[in-house]
Amino acid sequence: MRFRPDQRPSKWGATAAVVEQQRAEAVVEYLAALEGTPFDAVIRLSDLTEIKGYRYVLLQVSLDFSHPHFPRIAGTLDEMGGSEFQLIVVETPEGAVYLIVDRHNLPDEEMRPDHPLLRRLAHWLGAAISAPA
Repeated sequence: MRFRPDQRPSKWGATAAVVEQQRAEAVVEYLAALEGTPFDAVIRLSDLTEIKGYRYVLLQVSLDFSHPHFPRIAGTLDEMGGSEFQLIVVETPEGAVYLIVDRHNLPDEEMRPDHPLLRRLAHWLGAAISAPA
């Protein structure tokens, strides 16, 4: 599966990456297999839901400390309070699947999709998941 970084705005959080012509289920399966990803655990927090043609699922992911890209995000993770975060997998009606760092990873008073911590984490994730394994 070939992801590419993507930074387009989202009301749900900070967009990290996109993969074209996939289904949300296939992306979740790929991420859960932990091959070629920066994750050491993926837990599904919701069932696949469809609203207005968009299909989405919420995941809890834990980063792999031994991933070669991990040192680049360690400082941001310290600010956020850990190496686990929620990720939304969103399939569009056009067949693209986006990975979005959920804004609910932040305290209520800071919870906004354009928060600098979310944007840094999403930018890092987009690069890390798009890098050849």
